[in-house]
Amino acid sequence: RKKETFKFSDKIHSVMGLISLVMGILSCVCLLVLFIISSLSAGNGSLLLGAIGLGMCVFSIVGFIIGVKATKEKDIYYKAPIIGLVLNGLLSVIYLILYMLGISL
Repeated sequence: RKKETFKFSDKIHSVMGLISLVMGILSCVCLLVLFIISSLSAGNGSLLLGAIGLGMCVFSIVGFIIGVKATKEKDIYYKAPIIGLVLNGLLSVIYLILYMLGISL
């Protein structure tokens, strides 16, 4: 016999946290697609690839900021905002490193 479960918490899933998570996942997928396209063109990708990469860097930074704002909310589940925050933070650093390498080479 299954026990009845009761929910005594008023916690909800943060919309901003979920947006941050989705933005991180989209940024990660775009980074992988850009890697594949760049490798297929033997590293001689067009200017469009660089512009998309720079746009995804800004997109990831915005996702990081939304994740920070989401973690300041009260009575929410913190799993999605934290994952979105970490994912967007790591991707922002990766995009910025790639940008700096592109400038120096």
